[in-house]
Amino acid sequence: MKRWRVAIVAVASLILSLAGGPTASAAEEGVEIQEVQVRLMDHGPVVLLIVKDRFVPIFVDPTVAVSIASALSGSMAARPLSHDLMRLMLLEFGAKVTRVVITLKEKTYYADLTVALGDRTFVFDSRSSDAIALAVLFKAPIVVAKPTWDSAGQPWGDNAPKRETS
Repeated sequence: MKRWRVAIVAVASLILSLAGGPTASAAEEGVEIQEVQVRLMDHGPVVLLIVKDRFVPIFVDPTVAVSIASALSGSMAARPLSHDLMRLMLLEFGAKVTRVVITLKEKTYYADLTVALGDRTFVFDSRSSDAIALAVLFKAPIVVAKPTWDSAGQPWGDNAPKRETS
């Protein structure tokens, strides 16, 4: 069993060393999110990235919505979800998610997921929903790039998604 653990750590270290992107921050300036909420809308779950009286809505698939909602509430699913598994693996390897930067390109949200391992930093291209789930699990900052915040940010109030009552 110990050999398997050593082999897994070696493979993960190799993958991290080969997959590492730029070590500088993905966005020079951005807006750090103060609150994350998950809501159920008529056309599916949406994650709200909130700062004061503005938010960015990101529609996600139900599995990721459950993972983010569980992480926000501190509850655990009966069996680990994919994001829980990824968190456990990163922790076992001595790594942690330290930051997520969300951008919008051609109507699709992307994320740069920053992972620290020892004195090295790696930036991975990620689906925004997966990166948000891991950031919430690691209590890492979520940043929305300034151009994305300016174009996709919506004022809170009448535009804010309401919780479904059914």
